[in-house]
Amino acid sequence: MGFLDNLRNALGGQNASKKGGGGGSSFGAGDANAYWIYVRCRRCGEPLRSRVNLANDPSLDDDGETWIVRKGLVGSGANRCFQSVEVTLKFDAKKQNVIGSEAVGGELITAEEYQALLSPTGIPRDAA
Repeated sequence: MGFLDNLRNALGGQNASKKGGGGGSSFGAGDANAYWIYVRCRRCGEPLRSRVNLANDPSLDDDGETWIVRKGLVGSGANRCFQSVEVTLKFDAKKQNVIGSEAVGGELITAEEYQALLSPTGIPRDAA
């Protein structure tokens, strides 16, 4: 075990080799602090997603009771489109429910619509 592994363990982290490398979970499974945003670019139709870390990303709104998150998403550029999609989410006081949302430059979609848009056949990747 190297110095960095010892330091990581002392600070409460897991050893990357024990996790299978890289870390992170697919679509935030089992992560209570994750909220996923799914949008489609209005210009090229590319589906985009981003993770909101509910422990760090929200800022207290001006009313002092609700929380707000702003994210700017840009696609891969595969369609020669670098349109920015600005997403604003407003959460309740406990950061558990979205009470308002807005997407400028795109539209909010569901996780199922995101998966369907990724697949050229329209069948979600997980189902194939």
